[in-house]
Amino acid sequence: MANIPSSTQPTRESLAIMTTILGIFTFCGHATAAFYINCAGCHTVSQSGMAIVNFQTTTNLGSGLRKVFKVSPGQTAVIKLNVTNNYGGSYALNLNNLDAGGVQNSSNHLAYTADPAWTHYFPGTTTNFFMAGCATNSPDLWTFNLVVKTNRPTGFYAINSQMAGYYGSTMWSQQESFYVRFVAAAPPVPVLQTPQRSGNSFSVQVATTSGFTPITWSTRPI
Repeated sequence: MANIPSSTQPTRESLAIMTTILGIFTFCGHATAAFYINCAGCHTVSQSGMAIVNFQTTTNLGSGLRKVFKVSPGQTAVIKLNVTNNYGGSYALNLNNLDAGGVQNSSNHLAYTADPAWTHYFPGTTTNFFMAGCATNSPDLWTFNLVVKTNRPTGFYAINSQMAGYYGSTMWSQQESFYVRFVAAAPPVPVLQTPQRSGNSFSVQVATTSGFTPITWSTRPI
């Protein structure tokens, strides 16, 4: 989940976060600042109404079994959240931790383009996440399109999802983490084009792809 900014952060960043919190304090008419930073910190009643769907596989990297969305350079990970709101009232969802380091190498960070349909809060700070809401529909299916850029090391990146709502005196929430696995694109299969023979020599042309090392081979007289 996203964390409340620590006291060690630069003053300018902390002021920017607090200004943004005040600006969205009345979102949906009920939410408090804690709603946007750590849902469970304020919305303490747990609910099991959110399920991550459309993932490709599951894995355990030492922190429990988690779902995995696999994506290649320049492609889009379509992250779907199926929500059933058992309490009624309004609710919203967020995805966060998108700027954290890789699971296997903390110095690697995901380079991405987020879904423009989700609102981006606290850009450029350590409290950086994307939210969709409010809504009252139940059940509902939410989609977050995460475009992964090409200039990233391969590996696993942990993403957090949260849902939270307010109904009467009940403030409920649910949190679940998953992985985005960035994998290198497979090199294309070479296609031999325009074969030619001239005397004892034979030549062909092979289309190349940027970012891959071309294959080499030798010929001998026929």
